[in-house]
Amino acid sequence: MTDKELLYIKTIAEEHNITKAAEKLHVAQPSLTQCIKRIEKSLDCPLFYRKKTGLVLTDGGKLYYETACRILKIWDQFSEEISNRNQMNGGKLTIGASWYNTILILTRVLGKYSERYPNVDVRLVEKNSSGLAQQLEKGELDLVLVHQYPKEYPYQKEPEGKSFVAVPLVQERFLLAAHEKFSIPVCGPEQTADLKHMGDLPLIRFSDQQRIRRISDFVLEQAGAALPTALTTYGFPSVLDFVAQGVGAAILPELYLRKEIKTGSPIRLYPLDPVLPAYWTSAVCYYQSEYMPVTVEAFLELLKEEMRHLKLL
Repeated sequence: MTDKELLYIKTIAEEHNITKAAEKLHVAQPSLTQCIKRIEKSLDCPLFYRKKTGLVLTDGGKLYYETACRILKIWDQFSEEISNRNQMNGGKLTIGASWYNTILILTRVLGKYSERYPNVDVRLVEKNSSGLAQQLEKGELDLVLVHQYPKEYPYQKEPEGKSFVAVPLVQERFLLAAHEKFSIPVCGPEQTADLKHMGDLPLIRFSDQQRIRRISDFVLEQAGAALPTALTTYGFPSVLDFVAQGVGAAILPELYLRKEIKTGSPIRLYPLDPVLPAYWTSAVCYYQSEYMPVTVEAFLELLKEEMRHLKLL
């Protein structure tokens, strides 16, 4: 069974006519007829039978056709990857990431990737983690960068299937951010915020659907803290703006706070008790396939290089 034979039978099945298939393949009609006879003899199974509408696949022929389609698709992918591997000239890379991971990681990686491989068509999709996970499962994305819950979080569920891969990149702790007008009780040598004894300190919360909200609520629950809600919003910048106005305090990731809070800001930062699960981990997730596209392999290698420089794990 050669690639030509697979292609010949596939084309005849789709055209339902040897003459049309021969024209499409640019081969002589007798060659196709002999090909059918040779394969049927070797398999001891007829592949086609005639109807008024043309040639129709037998049950054995259907099995041969489906197998031919799979093999030819794999061969096409292999040929394309070999071509891209030789020159990295072309190809496509589709990445999904949350807004936060785009800022934290992708802006520094994608710039270098595009500079190193200018002919690769790079596409970025920004959504929340749930939406990205769905697109990844459907095969619409090559890989995604999402936040994973702390290990202590009881309701975390990873996608099932041996082919799913999640590689941790950056573990980031959360801090309490509060306006200087608030008197924040602290404890221990590290002066960690004593969440349990915050009294009626108003808290700015994220929306229920957001991963950071679920983790923050779990942290407060573990600390035995019941703080009133000042308001609920969605965006990191708006939360930080409300904190700066003294509307309330907020639990936010450290790297974002260190990056956005400028000198002279009235916002003060307080570490949380290290025994609390107040952190999340940025991870790159993908489904391992037999033939990993070279564009994806090259991105993962560059991502590892950049994470070594970041040194946050």
